[in-house]
Amino acid sequence: MILARDVKDAAGRLLAPSGQKVNDKLIRIFKIWGVGDVHVRLPEEASGSRPDADPHVPEEIRQKAEDVVRYRFQFNDLNDPFVAGLFQLSVDRKARRLFNNPNAGAGYKHLQERPDSGRKPVRTRPQKVDVESLIHRTLRLGTLPDIYYKTISAINNPDASLDDIAGIVSKDTTLSAKVLQLVNSSFYSLRQKVDTLTWALALIGTNQLMTIVSGVSAVSLFKNIPSRLINMASFWEHSIACGTAARLVSSYFPQRIEAERFFVAGLLHDIGRLILVQNLPEQYFQIFRQVKCEELFLFTAEEEVFGSDHSHIGAALARHWNLPDRLVNMIQYHHFPATQNSFFEAAIVNLADIIVNALEIGNSGEFFVPVMEPEVSENLNFDPEILHTMAHEIDFQLADIFEIIYGRIE
Repeated sequence: MILARDVKDAAGRLLAPSGQKVNDKLIRIFKIWGVGDVHVRLPEEASGSRPDADPHVPEEIRQKAEDVVRYRFQFNDLNDPFVAGLFQLSVDRKARRLFNNPNAGAGYKHLQERPDSGRKPVRTRPQKVDVESLIHRTLRLGTLPDIYYKTISAINNPDASLDDIAGIVSKDTTLSAKVLQLVNSSFYSLRQKVDTLTWALALIGTNQLMTIVSGVSAVSLFKNIPSRLINMASFWEHSIACGTAARLVSSYFPQRIEAERFFVAGLLHDIGRLILVQNLPEQYFQIFRQVKCEELFLFTAEEEVFGSDHSHIGAALARHWNLPDRLVNMIQYHHFPATQNSFFEAAIVNLADIIVNALEIGNSGEFFVPVMEPEVSENLNFDPEILHTMAHEIDFQLADIFEIIYGRIE
C-alpha cells in the first residue's frame, strides 16, 4: 500500500509524505507518535516510489547529475541500504536543480578538474596551532553579547522563574522577537499563536531558549569572515539545516529525546572551521586548493596542516561558552562518533551532517559526502524509506528557521 496523504503527528510534524510505501517500520513509527488512521491507496494508483524523481528531466541531465553525485559519494559504501537510498535521493534532487538551473552544476566543474588532469599536487605547509590561543584570539576579535551571559546565568539559576528569564530576554528586542518568531514557526507547528515571552518559555522550555540564544549569538560573533573563503549565508544554511536534521533524526528515537540539544549541536558542529578561517585566512585558502587537487576531506587536511581539525576547535569554543559536556562531545566527535562513549548522540549529529551534505543544503566548505561509519549504520539502523520525509521536512522548516537565526546579523 501507498500513503494517499501526508501523515503528521498531533503537533503537525510530518512523519511520512504522500506516495511513500507503507511497511512495518513505518507503522511502528505511526504508533510511537500516536497516529491511528492514515489514508492509503493501491500501488497501481501511485505516481511512483521516488517522490523526488522528476519524469520531465532529460536522461542526459540525469546522467550528468549522477556523475557528480557519484564523485561526491566516492568514499562511501553504496552497498549500504541507507547510503544507497541517500545517493538516489541526492541524484534526483541534483537532476532537478540542473534541469531548472544549468548553472547549479558547480559540482560538475569540480568533477572535470579532478586530479588526473595532470596538475601538480598542491601541498600546504604544516603550521601546528595552539587551540587555546586561537579561541582567545577569536573572543578578543568579537565577544558574545551580554544578553547571552545574562540569559544563560538566569537559566542556570534554580531560583529564577520564567517571568524573571522572560524579563531578561525582553530587554533585547531583537532576541525576544526571534524567540516569538521561532515558537510560532513550522519548527513547532503549534495550533495557537503565542504572543508573550513567558507563555513562549512555558511551551518551549529554558533548554530550547538556550539553543536560540546560542544560535543567534554564534552567528553575530562570526559576521566578518572573508567571503572569498566561505559564503557565510551558505555556511549558516548548512549549519541550521544540520541542526534541523539532527533534531528530526532524534525524534525517531523518542525514548531518548532532548531535541533542543541535537539542534544546537548540529547548528554549531562546524563552528571551529570559522575560527580557523577567521584567524588563518591565507593558510586556509591554501587548504581549499589542496583538498580540491588531492581529493581530501577538509577535516583531514586541517588535521594534517594545523595538528587539529575544526571539530576539536569547535568543541574547545563550546567549553569556553560553558555549554554542557554532552553538547561539547557531540560537536567534537561528529565525524567519528564511534571513538567516544556517548556514541548515540554524536552519531545522530554525524548522520544529520551526512544527509545535509549529500543533499547540498548550504555549504560549510566540504565538497565530498562524509563517510558513514559502520557502527552508525548498524546501531542507528535508520530506515532509508524515511529519507524522503526527512528531506521534505528539512526544506519546510529551514525557510523559517534560517530567516529567524541568520537574520540577526542582516
